[in-house]
Amino acid sequence: MNHDRKLKQLLPNSVTMLGLAFGVSSLNMAFWGQWKYAFFFILLAAVFDFLDGKVARLLGVTSRFGMELDSLSDIISFGVSPGFLMYQWTMDPQVKIKVMEEVSKRSEAIGIGWGIVLFMVMCCALRLARFNTTSDQERPDYWKYFFVGVPAPAGAAITMFPLMLWLATHGQYECFRNPLFVRIFLVFSGIMMASKLPTICFKHLRFSDKTVSILRVVILALIAGTFCFPLWVLSFVCFVYIITIPIGIFYFVKFRRAYELAAPANDSSKDPVNHFSENEEEQSGIHSEEI
Repeated sequence: MNHDRKLKQLLPNSVTMLGLAFGVSSLNMAFWGQWKYAFFFILLAAVFDFLDGKVARLLGVTSRFGMELDSLSDIISFGVSPGFLMYQWTMDPQVKIKVMEEVSKRSEAIGIGWGIVLFMVMCCALRLARFNTTSDQERPDYWKYFFVGVPAPAGAAITMFPLMLWLATHGQYECFRNPLFVRIFLVFSGIMMASKLPTICFKHLRFSDKTVSILRVVILALIAGTFCFPLWVLSFVCFVYIITIPIGIFYFVKFRRAYELAAPANDSSKDPVNHFSENEEEQSGIHSEEI
């Protein structure tokens, strides 16, 4: 039985390793200036990062080893690789030529831009370490609707948002490549990953039937658009996610207040989201369902 479990564990671990391979390969593509390949390799790493946990839970072989391996993979795929990609992409071509030709000029390539990349990567490492050490801690029920800070794959997407826009416009607008513009997203991504600000966990959101119907149409439209304009769709999704960050903080405060008000009534475990949903259903008669 134990032997069979070890064999089953190979599958999710192999998926994790495949994601890591794409993350490391992105570094190679960025080094040679293959920006689109580098970007899509990180995107594929995110897909496999999503799948490895699903596979492990499906087979019933979740383990501490798998979680640690996943975090080690994430720091490369969503920390080092996006940071290096954005640094290479915004680095002045003439400076790169000097760096390659003259050893004495290599210091020109190390400046505030590289420091900001290091900041983002270290914030990503801090976020993953905090997740590993606090994942077993008990939290109030309303926390299941939120992440602590921005997850690493989402942080990588925010980091690469200027590159998405540049690729979507076929490189016609160099303003997206402006170092200052890029550094803003690097710093913002790093702060959000390292912070303890609540961000929405879409997996557990609940909506009314009418809202679910609208969301289904939107999702189908996005899927169809992905086949025609993939980079524009990805840019739009990333932009919407950034917009949801302050919205998530607003609802977190709302749910926490409801939880604190319910606690004195000997109902400290009551889910504030369900509480709001019940009130809305009583008032409007709309049944809510989970998607």
